[in-house]
Amino acid sequence: MILLFYLNYFMIFLIFSLIFMLISLYMLSFKMSIYVEMGLLKFNGNSMTSLFFFDFKSIMFVSVVFMISSMIIIYSMKYMEGDLYSIKFLFLLTLFVFSMLLFILGQNLLTILLGWDGLGLISYCLVIYFNSWSSYNSGMITILTNRLGDVGLILSISLYSIYGGWNYLFLGDNNYSYFIYLVLLGALTKSAQVPFSSWLPRAMAAPTPISALVHSSTLVTAGIYLLMRMEEMIKFDKNLCLGILILSMLTMFYSGVVGVYEMDMKKIIALSTLSQLGLMLMGLIMLSDNYMYFHMIMHAMFKSLLFMCSGVILHFMGGNQDIRNLGGLNFMFFNTLMFFNCSNLSLCGFPFLSGFFSKDLILELTIMMNNNYWLVMIFYISIMLTVIYSFRLIYYSVVNFMKFLPMFLFGDDMALNLPMYVMYFYSIVGGWGMSNLFLIEGNLVYLKFTIKILLLLLILVSFYISMGLNKYFFEVMKDAKLVNFIYSMWMINKFSSYLNFSSLWLGGGMVEKIENGWMEIISLKFMMFFLVGVMSVSKMKLSIIMNLLLMILFFYFIIF
Repeated sequence: MILLFYLNYFMIFLIFSLIFMLISLYMLSFKMSIYVEMGLLKFNGNSMTSLFFFDFKSIMFVSVVFMISSMIIIYSMKYMEGDLYSIKFLFLLTLFVFSMLLFILGQNLLTILLGWDGLGLISYCLVIYFNSWSSYNSGMITILTNRLGDVGLILSISLYSIYGGWNYLFLGDNNYSYFIYLVLLGALTKSAQVPFSSWLPRAMAAPTPISALVHSSTLVTAGIYLLMRMEEMIKFDKNLCLGILILSMLTMFYSGVVGVYEMDMKKIIALSTLSQLGLMLMGLIMLSDNYMYFHMIMHAMFKSLLFMCSGVILHFMGGNQDIRNLGGLNFMFFNTLMFFNCSNLSLCGFPFLSGFFSKDLILELTIMMNNNYWLVMIFYISIMLTVIYSFRLIYYSVVNFMKFLPMFLFGDDMALNLPMYVMYFYSIVGGWGMSNLFLIEGNLVYLKFTIKILLLLLILVSFYISMGLNKYFFEVMKDAKLVNFIYSMWMINKFSSYLNFSSLWLGGGMVEKIENGWMEIISLKFMMFFLVGVMSVSKMKLSIIMNLLLMILFFYFIIF
């Protein structure tokens, strides 16, 4: 029965993915865009409408979401087969997909908020899916951090209501700086940019299929997608662009540094997602939305495959996520390790995988532009750090020796490998195919040959650095202060935890002092004492008071 549910949802999502893909290609070829307005409520002469916007980018993104979701459903049939609440898992997965659909297609800020809150709530339910204290703590950090962005989006809706509607495309003048700042707050929290980055590694407490869908390719890119829709309004403010650029570069750099020293496999992949989100945001500000969107689609392909492969490895390793216990997996998980290495190389931008076509193009166009040398240097270092921790994963999974289970008989599972074959195909040829769709006009890049092969040189140099780092890693990690600083994500974890719990402590103090204190005394207890005092008056005095009140009311009605 449960298997039938999974198969039905898989077929529905896969069919929708193919349909939306064909529609997006049709709309691209004819350069079509469609607005659909739906009336929801009419009250007292006012009407509430919901506006949906269909163009090539939105329909393509919906197709990618449906396609990855269908592969995750097939993957979860085997991965979650021993779970007692698999129907609840499938129900939450479906709700997440439709919340994402509402967010992508919505053009009205109120409609976007409904999808936005749906994503946050369902993400919280999925993070605490495994009933443990660590999951509860991770879920609390996740929901509280994202709530800051929700407040920003709600305030932006309130501010925008002075224009008589919530469709941000039809803004009549340039007085929207405060509106953009509030939307930016929501986008930065949802996409885990500095200083709101601590929730994404903690969200790895969710099941691995959820990490492959929610925390790698769809939810975390929601903020970037929202900023892409408001690109013109953002680029009108040059100071705002500079601030976003600095935050994105800082996110790329510090997530790369932490990823080099991290030993948890899922957290390493989460930090790589964090780094790529910074790259997308940088591409949006420095270049245009086409390059950012192209890399976002490619990243969704190979990052979901990377999470699937890590889930298979961790599943058969008894849930042990420490990469130091891995090794020699090519003898047991040949197909899985082939997919794993392919997605890692695509993350590095290795020619000619899907990540190469987007990442190399962003790198070349960044070199051609007249940018600040410090920003360009940090950009190059961040790319090298990405290659370093990617090769560390390959080293520990292939070259290293097994240190966890000396005697076991595990291997590739066809039910788990089947969806990975599909994502593997997209990770290889997806970049070449999509580049002809997104970049039809062509790109005129004039660079020397030595600069053209700069990405390949960075990969080779980073490979040698990662091999040397593996040899001297334990010498570096003897410094306890350095270890504490790195593993706390440059103290951002401690800052976010202190901020969340201090706000809860402050709220508890206000409830105790105000609601249960002064308000209680002024309102309820005051009325109680007053009535008791009145009732303590003698019956004669009470009757005199009542007579006086009746006389006052009588003369009041006669006069007025």
